[in-house]
Amino acid sequence: MSQLQIERRGSVSLSEANTTITQAVANAQTTAIIDTANPITEQQELQNLRQIIATWREIETEVSALNAELREKRKRMKALEEMVLRIMKKYNIGALDLKGSGGRLLYRRQTTKTALNPKVLTGLLATHLKSETAAAEAIKFIGDNRESRIRESLLYEKN
Repeated sequence: MSQLQIERRGSVSLSEANTTITQAVANAQTTAIIDTANPITEQQELQNLRQIIATWREIETEVSALNAELREKRKRMKALEEMVLRIMKKYNIGALDLKGSGGRLLYRRQTTKTALNPKVLTGLLATHLKSETAAAEAIKFIGDNRESRIRESLLYEKN
């Protein structure tokens, strides 16, 4: 079982961290349930809000600690992956059978398209339309008429 370091809590297992988060979410959800027979007053609602915000901040802190550890593990994994790929490519190895897990590592090469950012689009359209101004106008039209989506979220700013 993997061990995780979480601020102010010491070392806890991943399942314990998930349980803590699950409990906090359940507590937040139960405080937010509205009883239609006994409507809550504004004062009670504001007191519930304080509890909900405190729980949200606690979970947000835990998630950021877990994300930091996840970023570090991904960096290590990428470095190891690059070493394995370099060795497989050097010795022309297409696949490795793993005895311990019963799986295989495959050397796979894919070709993907690059992102379509405004600089790339302008260059491609200028080449196709044979005019920088026509390309700029097309980019402006695309930018002005793109669909936009509204996303709402909370952000906690530290002092």
